[in-house]
Amino acid sequence: MRIATKRELAIARVLRPLGRAPLSRRQAENAGKLLGIHWATVYHLRRRFLADPVASALIPYERGPKVGDTRLAATVEEIVREVLSDWLPRQPYLAHPLFELVVEIRKRCAAASISPPSRSTISRRWRAHREEEALRLATLPGSEIPPGHLVARCPMDIVQIDHTLADLMLVDDASRRPIGRPWLSIALDVSTRCVVGVYVGMDRPNAATVALLLTRVVLPKDGWLASLDVSVDWPMHGIPQLLHLDNAAEFKSRALRAGCREYGVELMYRPAGRPYFGGHIERLMRTIMERVHSLPGSTGSSPKGRKARPPEKEASLTIREFERWLVLEIAERYHHNAHRGLQGATPFSQWATAGQKTPPRLLPNAAPEPLRFLIQFLPMTYRTVQSDGLTLFYLRYWHPIFAAWRATKQKVITRYHPEDLSRIFVSVDGKHYVEATFADLRRGRVSLWEQRSALRRLRSQGKEYVTEAKVFDAIDEQRRIVSHARSQTLGANRQGEALKELSPQSLGEAPNSVRANTLDKQSEPAVDYNKPPPVFNVEPL
Repeated sequence: MRIATKRELAIARVLRPLGRAPLSRRQAENAGKLLGIHWATVYHLRRRFLADPVASALIPYERGPKVGDTRLAATVEEIVREVLSDWLPRQPYLAHPLFELVVEIRKRCAAASISPPSRSTISRRWRAHREEEALRLATLPGSEIPPGHLVARCPMDIVQIDHTLADLMLVDDASRRPIGRPWLSIALDVSTRCVVGVYVGMDRPNAATVALLLTRVVLPKDGWLASLDVSVDWPMHGIPQLLHLDNAAEFKSRALRAGCREYGVELMYRPAGRPYFGGHIERLMRTIMERVHSLPGSTGSSPKGRKARPPEKEASLTIREFERWLVLEIAERYHHNAHRGLQGATPFSQWATAGQKTPPRLLPNAAPEPLRFLIQFLPMTYRTVQSDGLTLFYLRYWHPIFAAWRATKQKVITRYHPEDLSRIFVSVDGKHYVEATFADLRRGRVSLWEQRSALRRLRSQGKEYVTEAKVFDAIDEQRRIVSHARSQTLGANRQGEALKELSPQSLGEAPNSVRANTLDKQSEPAVDYNKPPPVFNVEPL
């Protein structure tokens, strides 16, 4: 708002005594002589003064375009609007948003063969967009409530979970060639700001990812840390009272809802389009990404950074090495740094103090509990046991108890791990599960992604009748292609790395689990039953 100067104050002092009565020509001339202006200008100023009898109403109008006017071409205006309204909200971790906006708008204008707007114009439009967005949010229900935060009374009272694609290029542990960027899943305890669980994987998060993350939240982390060969103090674990989640599909799966009901965990979802409701985990993600930007192979947060430092050339960390670095970053640095949200206390000390007053709920200290907990959160479906066993994804499974179940013809609950279909978990009552393996014991491990890829390949070849043998033949052929091409393409390397992640530890099992003696069937040689068995020299009886 502009402030009236001496000129406007002097005009107001002359016009105010004239009142609202009609102004004669002589009065206008006299007023003009006092003010040093033409008598016609007096009439013009008086009309403005009568409409708003304050001195600031006499301030001269500014020349040029009015506030809100636009001189951009309609096509450019549409591109700017699309980037601000559609593209920008999907980029939550931009370190330099204005720079990214300029690059994106210029890229789209170049594709449309039109001249892009200047940086200052984009800056003004972005500022106006933020103001409009703030006004829109102010009109939403509940906006009259003062800003606050989630009130967590004790450790594991509220746990926030989120995923992000890490700004880091990883390499294969054998060929040391780039395989892509990993997905990072983190669980944060709101009360103490402690990280209670992390999971790193190359595949996009799904229901199984959430299940594996929750096992690390609930179970002690000693076995997992030992598998990484890392010695740190990370005592935070327990069953959450409430999970605070966004609206991603993996957080609304039937498996997650059923598992949470089983263990008495409540689910609360953020309102759509209002990410600040998960501000604690969002801020932690940004903090970790800032640390990641210092690692070799970092993709940075802008195209300019990637051009100056190509991540494919500098990438040197494998997924295991990155996971070890992440453990040290969280357990040794983050947990022991003063946190502003804790009034200067550290997350570790806050957990130690609050955990003594109100200990979190824990799983019973029994051998089958870790595997049982994981099973309750795995994806589920229903199947009927047939005479030859149970069929899932065109793969046949068998367990001795199936001989009794197939007579009843009732549907059984079947849970599976998408990364390892070599075993499934089957139950009649939903409480007691048996582990069933491939009916053909010669079959090795296979992931759901491989099975679906093989099925698409068979369909494309016109093979409508699909059998288990055809599926495994297609998978073996695809693996040979990957093995041959992994040194040439990033995508093939990424698939090969995903196959290596299929380990008992990736399934959430501790070293002393009931399945600690699991063998890697993929490494076993195939048995040809058409040949006679070999004869071995033995001692005579």
